[in-house]
Amino acid sequence: MASSPAAGTTTWPALATTAVLMLRGCLFVFLTALPPAAIMTPAAGHVVELDDMLMLDRFVRWQAAHNRTYGDAEERLRRFQVYRANIEYIEATNRRGGLTYELGENQFADLTSEEFLSMYASSYDAGDRADDEAALITTDVAGDGAWSDGDLEALPPPSWDWRAKGAVTPPKNQGPTCSSCWAFVTVATIEGLTFIKTGKLISLSEQQLVDCDMYDGGCNTGSYSRGFRWVLENGGLTTEAEYPYTAARGPCNRAKSAHHAAKITGQGRIPPQNELVMQKAVAGQPVGVAIEVGSGMQFYKTGVYSGPCGTNLAHAVTVVGYGVDPASGAKYWIVKNSWGQAWGERGFIRMRRDVGGPGLCGIALDVAYPY
Repeated sequence: MASSPAAGTTTWPALATTAVLMLRGCLFVFLTALPPAAIMTPAAGHVVELDDMLMLDRFVRWQAAHNRTYGDAEERLRRFQVYRANIEYIEATNRRGGLTYELGENQFADLTSEEFLSMYASSYDAGDRADDEAALITTDVAGDGAWSDGDLEALPPPSWDWRAKGAVTPPKNQGPTCSSCWAFVTVATIEGLTFIKTGKLISLSEQQLVDCDMYDGGCNTGSYSRGFRWVLENGGLTTEAEYPYTAARGPCNRAKSAHHAAKITGQGRIPPQNELVMQKAVAGQPVGVAIEVGSGMQFYKTGVYSGPCGTNLAHAVTVVGYGVDPASGAKYWIVKNSWGQAWGERGFIRMRRDVGGPGLCGIALDVAYPY
């Protein structure tokens, strides 16, 4: 005869029942805060299923982890529905298999693709590059201005990572309110070059560019090539500590802007659609590139991203190295982004390298660097 549970103990079925009741209670509170019309939407349904309760619990925990609040009950319901759709997309993509990368839930999980692209991936505007085309030169790996044809005869090292050499500051966060990726790339490339030349890694000011660079739009798009032009004419950049980032354009602080912690003497550009030359350049210093933000990149977690994506250049990032993934054999670029360190591989993404033509997501179309 089976023994009965000892007095004072709780059986597993009882615990499971308690958990379900708690979830139902959370869902009841969530739904009763909504107007009846919102509850009766097809997306919400007339019957509350266990999957709904589990997803709601996950959403509530996600809100707490990312300190996310909403203005009213209708917005909360809408964000829950977006969150659910994104989680289903992430899990379906990972289940599909055959990819060299993995997606994951992150701080962008309550944004639609359109919202995300508008907030974080539409900051780059090359405009008319005629003023910069005089710099369409091959450059040298030392970063001092001019590659010779002989430099291209030797193959670059098989792998390179400026992070391991101490030339890369931790990824920063441009935020959702300021379309300033171009400023982060201008700064990141100058930070790297300054370390290579001086041995000192100094975090420089993006806000100085946002406020003071008259060639670009501050929080309303810009380009790293024009950013280099402004830094050259200004005589240099000050530090992030002296001129901190606010994610909003303000009046230029000319006193702070006159303090120069790093200087450049010009800029160079890599001929487009040549990843071998680009590889040689990256072995010399970090370089700025523009990309189209591809499908799923919003939720990139780890691995070698391989698309799909096109060549509608709308976001600027910094290439700080390259290598080969030992698991898949895929060649990749190491790319520093400006979406914070909670995204991707601590703020970096590895993107497929040597795909030919414009490169993955157009990464080989607009490559520039300071010297």
